[in-house]
Amino acid sequence: MLLRLLVVFVLSFFLVACGGGVKKEMDTQKLAETHLHLAIGYLKQGRIEASLEKLQKALKAKPDYAPAHGTIALVYQRQGELEQADEHFQRALSLDPQDGRTHNNYAVMLCQARKFDEAEKHFLTALKSRNYQTPASAFENLGVCAMQKPDIKKAEKYLRRALQIDPGLPVALLRMAQVSLDNQRFMNGRAYLQRYQAVAPDIASSLWLGIQIETQLGDEEAVREYANQLSRYFPDSDEMGLLLDMEERQR
Repeated sequence: MLLRLLVVFVLSFFLVACGGGVKKEMDTQKLAETHLHLAIGYLKQGRIEASLEKLQKALKAKPDYAPAHGTIALVYQRQGELEQADEHFQRALSLDPQDGRTHNNYAVMLCQARKFDEAEKHFLTALKSRNYQTPASAFENLGVCAMQKPDIKKAEKYLRRALQIDPGLPVALLRMAQVSLDNQRFMNGRAYLQRYQAVAPDIASSLWLGIQIETQLGDEEAVREYANQLSRYFPDSDEMGLLLDMEERQR
């Protein structure tokens, strides 16, 4: 009878201990999630230091929390601390290799660092991920990255894929206008630029594109209209300097 009581006591103690461990793990997970949600909110508000503080607390509570590693990598990237950003991106992907969003974000940073081939691999991995919800953005990023390499043929391929998924992507439309200009397909360039203008306001680079395209098409009135807008709204832009140089050469 005594032996049976001892066994019951030991089993009860074991179950309580296990239950306590499970509860602690759940509390730790909840704490890490709370800090992460607050950090994301601060990041959206532009409060970088507050966001970083919350992310550090999230990782202190749960060092193997992949979403916190992926988010703190973005914060370090924004601060220009690229080595730390790279370290946390890689840690996040080692914990969750199928996270398409992290692959995409890491690829953007790699592209900015001119590591184009490595960036392309991560973009393509993101696109293969089942939980990645924005393939148009990844294809758009791939196209932009390829233009920086530059690989215009590959850039056009990826930008077209992006626009097949989402025909109203402003960056992809503007880049395709540039690709069309570079390939001397001026009517196509005009069409892409007009599609861009239907979904986004003109910026200095879009106005300069319009000037170049319409110059090639011989529409002097359109050139003057683009030039007037560039002079009025973006007088200190690099594109305004290019326009002045072009006008000087034509005199």
